Amino acid sequence: MANAQKIYECVQNNTIALTYDDGPFEFSKQLVDYLTTKPDVKVTFFAVGKFHYPFAIDTQEYQDVMKKAHDVGYQIASHTFEHKLYINDTDLMRDALTKQDDFIEKVTGDRPKYFRAPKGDCGEECQSTLESWGYKTIQWDTDTLDWDLEGAGSQEKRAEESIQYLQSEFAKEKSSYLILMHDTENATVSDITPWIIEKSGMKEKGYRFVTVAECLGDKNGMYVSGKVYGDEEEKKKEEAKIKSEEIAKTAAIHSGVEYSTKLTSFITLIVAITFISLIY
Repeated sequence: MANAQKIYECVQNNTIALTYDDGPFEFSKQLVDYLTTKPDVKVTFFAVGKFHYPFAIDTQEYQDVMKKAHDVGYQIASHTFEHKLYINDTDLMRDALTKQDDFIEKVTGDRPKYFRAPKGDCGEECQSTLESWGYKTIQWDTDTLDWDLEGAGSQEKRAEESIQYLQSEFAKEKSSYLILMHDTENATVSDITPWIIEKSGMKEKGYRFVTVAECLGDKNGMYVSGKVYGDEEEKKKEEAKIKSEEIAKTAAIHSGVEYSTKLTSFITLIVAITFISLIY
């Protein structure tokens, strides 16, 4: 496990992975409602169960938002249960991950394989442990600093500075972007995200907004189940598979009936010939 590595960037060209940490929270519903008006946009949420009050584990509205996000095809990944990883205690670390995985599975029906450490704080030994447990540990290559309201002075200034930073990064036209944001921040939901999707010009340059799993070429690997949701192409494949199985089943039934009919006719013929030979 000495070569275990955290993932800082996408591998698929012309992809942008928008990621949101620390939710679900009071602004998450507004964000998901907005995103669902953009059917060609997929994002990733690194969710926490018990961090900002009221806690997601105790708030049905937040759980409903998580479920909706999952069902329309957004990726739900782990960010620990209480925004704590306990990197110096393997048992506590395992518990922090298991509790959150259990929570996500209870709400969405799926168990995540992707993980982001709080503040990205996970050294080589921590990363090796996580990898041995089957997690893909995600960092970022583009930090909006959307959480730093104190440094900016106001929500408006925070949005302005984050957008200016993104403008400079997008001007580089890198092969891909893995962007860190937080759905706990009003500026992110109301200003920064809409600007990225609608006004940055990246879509017009040929970039696609995808989940982290897809930007890594691992579209079917975001959950232990291997399922993908809200994807029309995948849905068509599944429907075609079901139809093909139904056709094969029907053909088998008809083939059996035809064989049975031919066998009955053959037996009837043999009986008739035998009867005639006995008479004569």
